[in-house]
Amino acid sequence: MKLKKYSLSKFYKTFIIFLITITIFISLTKIVISGRLNTTDLTLVEWIHFYQHPILTRIAKIFYFLGESEVAALVVILGLGFLCWKFYWKEAQVLAISTMGILLVIDKILKPWFGRIRPIPGLIDVHGKSYPSGHISGNLMLYLYFSYLMGFYFPKWKTFFYTISILFVTTIGWSSIYLNIHWYTDLLAGIVVAFMGFLFCITLLKFINNKYLDF
Repeated sequence: MKLKKYSLSKFYKTFIIFLITITIFISLTKIVISGRLNTTDLTLVEWIHFYQHPILTRIAKIFYFLGESEVAALVVILGLGFLCWKFYWKEAQVLAISTMGILLVIDKILKPWFGRIRPIPGLIDVHGKSYPSGHISGNLMLYLYFSYLMGFYFPKWKTFFYTISILFVTTIGWSSIYLNIHWYTDLLAGIVVAFMGFLFCITLLKFINNKYLDF
């Protein structure tokens, strides 16, 4: 009974955090739509472009490619294959549901709804709307979920897994601004959406697999 009460209290806390995160996203979106951050967006993009260099451009293109949906899909497929191979069926289900879900939310709902135009011109050819960043939201949620699973089985390395994931996705975010593909507020919104997706992942995992209840 104590374990159930303790776990239930954690779910309540997660729900409250989820509501706070939604509030942050709504507030940020209102500010972005109002145009109050346009000057900041432009200033940051111009500052990054001031340090453009052929080597940096190549690096940025590599990391932007690593954040592409095709690469993320490959990572998901490999992850699903590994989890199924190890008979972690429930973890695989959460991975499949969450990655498909965030893809639909970003590309089919949020981006068409807000219809924000990307910076022009980009250093690479990218189509579609920009807000929120799918590169950031999808990849950050994906690698945070992997870090959560790895941290569960290797607790001593938990901080390392999260640090590597965040640094990797941060570099993807830098590349998207450097290549003039996204505004920095697109990335901020993507981070918020990713965090909501991550909360969904671990909450769903705890509901269907009791061993994660107190992690």
